[in-house]
Amino acid sequence: MLELPDGLRDLVTRERGAVTDLLVLLAKLEAEPESVADVRTAVDDLDGIFLLVVAGEFNAGKSSLINALLGERVMPEGVTPTTDRVTVITHGSEVAESDDEGGVVRRTYPSDLLDTVAFVDTPGTNAIVARHQQLTERFVPRADLVLFVTSADRPFTQSEREFLTLIASWGKKVIMVVNKVDILATDAERETVIAFVAQHARETLGATPEVFGVSSRRAFLARQAGDEAALAASGLPELEAAIRHRLGADRLKLKLLTPLGVARRTADQQSTVLENRLGLLTDDEATLAEIDRQRLHFAAELERDLTKYVGSLKGVLADVERRGEEFFDDTIRWRRLPKLMNGQKVREEFEAKVVKSAEAEIDAGLGELVDWFIGRNIHLWEDVMAYLNEKRAAEQERVIGEVGGRFQYDRQALLRGLRERAEAAMGEYDAPAEARQLADRLQGAVIQTGLLEVGGLGLSAAMLAIMTGAALDVTGLALGLTAMGLGLLVFPRQRARAKRELRRKMTELQAVLDEGVGKQFRLELDRSQEKLTAAISPYTRFVGTELERLRELRAELEAVERRLESLRREVEAAA
Repeated sequence: MLELPDGLRDLVTRERGAVTDLLVLLAKLEAEPESVADVRTAVDDLDGIFLLVVAGEFNAGKSSLINALLGERVMPEGVTPTTDRVTVITHGSEVAESDDEGGVVRRTYPSDLLDTVAFVDTPGTNAIVARHQQLTERFVPRADLVLFVTSADRPFTQSEREFLTLIASWGKKVIMVVNKVDILATDAERETVIAFVAQHARETLGATPEVFGVSSRRAFLARQAGDEAALAASGLPELEAAIRHRLGADRLKLKLLTPLGVARRTADQQSTVLENRLGLLTDDEATLAEIDRQRLHFAAELERDLTKYVGSLKGVLADVERRGEEFFDDTIRWRRLPKLMNGQKVREEFEAKVVKSAEAEIDAGLGELVDWFIGRNIHLWEDVMAYLNEKRAAEQERVIGEVGGRFQYDRQALLRGLRERAEAAMGEYDAPAEARQLADRLQGAVIQTGLLEVGGLGLSAAMLAIMTGAALDVTGLALGLTAMGLGLLVFPRQRARAKRELRRKMTELQAVLDEGVGKQFRLELDRSQEKLTAAISPYTRFVGTELERLRELRAELEAVERRLESLRREVEAAA
């Protein structure tokens, strides 16, 4: 159990609370089990013994340094990797060894030095067996202090730089040990190597560590022989003094900083994951906005182009009106009275000259409208598919780091579902069948206007009704007024009335056509838009809710990070 001065109990309580809150947040973030275990173990280790982790490349002399510090050959030594598991050495009344799960060996040894500290011997950071290095890397978070051992014959290699970078990322305190300095011929060479290691360690760690030159082989032999002078010459006593200082004045500080360092690094990792996820979702939000922009642009273009097609249909009626007025001007005249007396012949001539092929032209215009609408619909889905495939290709090339978890599964499943629904819509889209159904619905709308009827007599019947009424009025009045000598007055008046009636009817039919076709068209447009909206709605919902959830989690994580940093400053100042 960690023994605390009264003034630090509240600080430790708040530290435990902040780390516990982080653990809750890690669950929400679906953090990797290893990350959660690192944080949980670090806070549990507050109640454990001080852990001094010895790390470095194999054959740098880590095991021999531990043996020199303890004064006995507790760890095996050799020119090939002799430590293939993490070995925790603690105080015990007798020498004993046991294996834990996960490749950790627990060894006890009766040494007073081990009363307050446990030594942790680790496999080499450049171990040939990858598992050995992984074991070392997984144990670093638990370290309260790291003795980093490099060899005087190959000081500060690239693998050592990389491993020190990892140690620094956990916020660990480091003492650098240059071992095997006895191979250096002069003190000048020794100072040069130590200065070299100090410089590069400072650049890697971002702070200047203590650096000690030691010959662990000579120190061990001197300690075995009781040769104090040789022991002093080995450089080991200075290192022991630094360790004792850390175990004295700095022990509590280092112990309290360990879980904070682990928590802060884990929080920083999760912050990166969160930003990656939010970046993806922001891109997804932009993708959905672009699809919606395409949808709205499609609707606006269709509305605009519809005016042209409806205008073409209305133009057919305008032509009928023009031909009708010309027919009335030519037919309703006094000199045509004998012809007007033959109503059947007048009707046939009216239908041939005025109505002509108007109904067929309207029907053909509706066909063009249908083909245009179907083509534009297909084009919209093709545009959406092309855009989604382009985004997928771009995303596969983009390096975004590990985002994993339920988020990645849900997002990929929904994206895949969106593409599959778009592909299915394209594959199942039977253009001829859709065209037939749309044509039937549009024709039904036009039939309701009276322009067309089943059998194709709508417009003809309307026009002939105007013509028949005008002709009968003219002939009846003309015969009566002729007897009175007033027949010449009838024709201009009746001709003008017939033309007014024709214009009124054409204006009415054009308005009804505009409304009927426009209404049906907008129903078809809504149906098309709803199909696209339905295809993307699951993904739209996911993006919206996940963005909100992750932004809330980011705010929570930032708050925890601020608490951890504040606690770190308090520990540095108070302990």
